[in-house]
Amino acid sequence: MNGKELRRICLLAIVLLSINLSLILIINHTLRQILHMSFIWMTIIMVIILTGMQVWLYWVIVKQRLVAVETISKKIKDVEKHVDNGHILLERTDPYYDLAMALNELQDFARNQNYWLARREGELATLVANLPVGVLVINAHRQIKVTNLAVSRLLGQKVVVGHQVYQDINNHFGLTSLIEKALHSKEKQQATLEFDNGEMKKTAEVTIVINEPTKAHFQMMIILYDITEIVQLEQMQVDFVSNVSHELKTPITAISGFVETLQAGAKEDPKALTDFLQIISDESQRLTDLVEDVLSLSRITSASITEKQVKINLASWLDQQLLVLSGLANTKNITLINNVNTPFYVMLNEQKMAQIIKNIVGNAIKYGHLNGHVVIEGQLNDNNWQLQIIDDGIGIPEKQQQRVFERFYRGDSSRTRRIASGTGLGLAIVKELVAKQNGQISLKSQVGVGTTINLLFQYVKPELNK
Repeated sequence: MNGKELRRICLLAIVLLSINLSLILIINHTLRQILHMSFIWMTIIMVIILTGMQVWLYWVIVKQRLVAVETISKKIKDVEKHVDNGHILLERTDPYYDLAMALNELQDFARNQNYWLARREGELATLVANLPVGVLVINAHRQIKVTNLAVSRLLGQKVVVGHQVYQDINNHFGLTSLIEKALHSKEKQQATLEFDNGEMKKTAEVTIVINEPTKAHFQMMIILYDITEIVQLEQMQVDFVSNVSHELKTPITAISGFVETLQAGAKEDPKALTDFLQIISDESQRLTDLVEDVLSLSRITSASITEKQVKINLASWLDQQLLVLSGLANTKNITLINNVNTPFYVMLNEQKMAQIIKNIVGNAIKYGHLNGHVVIEGQLNDNNWQLQIIDDGIGIPEKQQQRVFERFYRGDSSRTRRIASGTGLGLAIVKELVAKQNGQISLKSQVGVGTTINLLFQYVKPELNK
């Protein structure tokens, strides 16, 4: 019991004492005549007894109220601290009953709000964490409040919540400059920036949005949208048109030039006529091959329906394919070796797979050494099957290995064209054909040693597809 409550009881005791004194005077007159006691002593005894009983009764009532008040106070603090305890249970006759019921309803409401708030925060956190778009939120003190993995991947360094923003992105001058510009102008900023994440250069569309509902509450949201693939695709389209134009122009120019030369009188020379006609024939064939490869690549890229697959014995089927290529191999005395063990049954599209083998083995022959070898090996397990085409040819420089599957890319053209001619679309076609069959292609190569191309496909048991 605190001092305030004690003073309240004392004041009540004085009031009761005054009331009781009047009451006692009346009762005392009656009792004095019955008990024959003095007036003064009778009055004192009666006043003390009656006042004591009233004070004790009041103290009991106050104590009960204090317990209820303390319970309600504790419940209010629990609600404020989001501590979810049980409801307050009081009798309907209790004067605090309505207050307790209102507090119970408030607790239910707060519990429900906390549940939905936690759920929404969890959903938002999951969404931000898994967004392919980088999201970075900082406050007025340049402290990181929210970030996600996409930001770290794009920038090539770990960005941590709680750090100062320049602590984690201090080597990206373009981004830091844009952030400072937004902080000072308090206006939305947008720019296309390049980032070097240590592995490759990335291009991102950066948007900075300011949120300042009050001067005391300031946030800046930085959105980084990776457009590297879009930029690369645009560049590939430009390169494709340029390369097609160049590749078409070369044979057309040669054909046109030699025709004009023949028309100018060279046809009268039998030897010149024979040589020029052979050149025109070769360039015409080159032009035909180029057009066919471009059309083939276009058909493969635009095809959306997977062709029917059939069950074949891969080892026997490869023998047939190598027999077709043996004529080309004989021109350089290259030995074709099939090391795939039989039986080796898989499901595949024969036409597409034949085109893949023709292009890869054909390249291995064209860029192989005289008296060289081209070996095909195969492996099979429960989940996939793979082929390896291994040659001992001129090899591919390491810096060019990532680009050999690009359209029209032929590496060092002066080096490769000196050895063999081509359209530069063979491996690009192979890559598209492999992708259409849900496969993967990779290569390892060393200049002067040779090249190994690995084809990996998902294995489906042939018995399930009869």
